[in-house]
Amino acid sequence: MRLLAILSAVAVVQSFIFPADRPDGVYTVSIDAEGNALDEPKFISALPDTARLSRRQAPALPNPSTNCHNRALDVNDFGAALSAFNAVCDRGEYYPENTSMVVSAGNTMAYLCNYQNSNRCWSSESNEASRLMDQKCGSNGIGWVYVDQYKKSYGRESKEF
Repeated sequence: MRLLAILSAVAVVQSFIFPADRPDGVYTVSIDAEGNALDEPKFISALPDTARLSRRQAPALPNPSTNCHNRALDVNDFGAALSAFNAVCDRGEYYPENTSMVVSAGNTMAYLCNYQNSNRCWSSESNEASRLMDQKCGSNGIGWVYVDQYKKSYGRESKEF
C-alpha cells in the first residue's frame, strides 16, 4: 500500500506519494515549480547520528507564512524525524532548485522544499519553523512554513493520510 504524503507551500497544496515500504532515512525528490514530485524519492542515507557540533546558524526567518492541515501526527516519531532532519541540515549541503529533502522516521516526515537556484537548510530555521507550527497548528499538527524571501518551506507530515 502506498501512503499519500502532502508537501505544501504557499496557499496551494502539492503532493506526492511516499512509498510506505521505504525504510526510515533521508531522501531527496525532484519537484516542479508547483511542488509536485517528478520522480520517486531517492534514498540518500540512513538517519544520521543526531549528536552534532554547534554550528553558525542563519538569522530568524523573514516574514514566514505558517499553514496547517486539519490532521495530526505522532509527536514521538516527529521528534526523531526532526532531530535527524536537523543533523542533515547541519552538514551544510546545498540543494538544487526544485528539490525536496525529506527525512522519514516511523510514520512521520520532516521536509524542506527548495524552489530557488541553490539553497540549504539550517537547523535554527527548522526549529523556528517547528515552533511556529506548534503555535499555529498544535504540537501534533501537520503543517508547513513558507519563506518567500528564500523561496523555501519547512514542513512536517504524516505518512498515514
